[in-house]
Amino acid sequence: MQFRPYTEHRYRHRPMGRNLSLLAHLPRLEADGVMHRRDCECVRCDAGFVPSEQERVAAQRRWEDRRARSTAARALARRQERARVKVAAVELQLDREAREVDDRIGALRAARARVAADRRLALLQALRQSGMPLSEALVEVDRRVGSDSFLVGPAGFEPAAYGLKVRSSTS
Repeated sequence: MQFRPYTEHRYRHRPMGRNLSLLAHLPRLEADGVMHRRDCECVRCDAGFVPSEQERVAAQRRWEDRRARSTAARALARRQERARVKVAAVELQLDREAREVDDRIGALRAARARVAADRRLALLQALRQSGMPLSEALVEVDRRVGSDSFLVGPAGFEPAAYGLKVRSSTS
């Protein structure tokens, strides 16, 4: 005897039965995916086990509540993500500004070191603090230090067309 699968045996020996599609007996569901629609023709609904109107209303309310919670959760996630992005942007801005301030402080410290190393400027400052007028103090500095060092200028400065210009700290 030849082996036949159960389904083939079952459908082959049905007397005068129609071979209906199984899709015709699947339930048709509402948008919530749980409640059977009013026009459902599944076996359960054909047998009379259809949902009542109260059950339909309750299911609709539950589905709307689930949708509202889901929408609220997505909105909360979007707000939290925007807040995280804003915090990250502020941190980046603060880091950039801190680097800029550190660079400026470094340049000011380098300028202070150049000024402290300039003996002409130290002498001028001492003469001015002793009460000597500016014009006399400049002449006295030129006389004491010498006019040849004037061409070089104080440390960190170099002669320019209209006075002294600041040399970059890298050169």
